[in-house]
Amino acid sequence: MLAHYRRCESDENYAQFTLFFIRHRTDFNSRFSLYDTLIHVLESIHDSHIILVEDAMNKMIGWCHYRYVTADYQPDPEGEIAFVNSIIVAKEYRSSRLFIQGFRHIVNQITEENSCVKHLQFYAQSDNAYLNRLYSKFASIIGEHEGYHGTENIYSADLDRLLRYLKKKDD
Repeated sequence: MLAHYRRCESDENYAQFTLFFIRHRTDFNSRFSLYDTLIHVLESIHDSHIILVEDAMNKMIGWCHYRYVTADYQPDPEGEIAFVNSIIVAKEYRSSRLFIQGFRHIVNQITEENSCVKHLQFYAQSDNAYLNRLYSKFASIIGEHEGYHGTENIYSADLDRLLRYLKKKDD
């Protein structure tokens, strides 16, 4: 196992998440300031689900931060969209294998938590060629959004299609 995952449920877990985010904020966005990071966390943490990613020694190496929303992006615990706010893994732990393992874990957790979810959505900076090439393998651009520091593509993946994609990666 490359990593293990646990839900962020206690104040200590939320503090770990926030401190890791502060330390790795430029991995999220190269121009993300401490202020941007704190505002992002404070604006979104209330309605969010956070998965902490740890290595074999229980050292935090990343997170996934998502929430459930309606078609008009209003928070709803039974929303049809699982919107991923951010996912970060420390650079030294990144690999294709960990990406697929983590992605599979996130999708499985979402399907277990909320049977109403039909789509997984997220943003990616439009000028990040690597991420846009990667995400286009399993999701489609459905629009653009002005983010903190520029234009971001809005990606959406049909949950059933995404589950099939991840199953193929098992083979």
